Amino acid sequence: MSHNSQWDEKWINRQVAVAEYLDTLSELSARLDSLQFFAALCETRNISSRKMLPDSDAEDGLYIFA
Repeated sequence: MSHNSQWDEKWINRQVAVAEYLDTLSELSARLDSLQFFAALCETRNISSRKMLPDSDAEDGLYIFA
């Protein structure tokens, strides 16, 4: 019985690791999608991405493109 409980624990740990990996992959994919959208927006407006971003001394917060 102890062998089964160890196997179950290993299986659970593996499933948790796979879930964390997939979650990270999903988050990375979403970030890449938003970066692609931002690059397309800059290209459409024929503007450098550096001009679209807030200055380095800007306060933290949410910024909306005009």
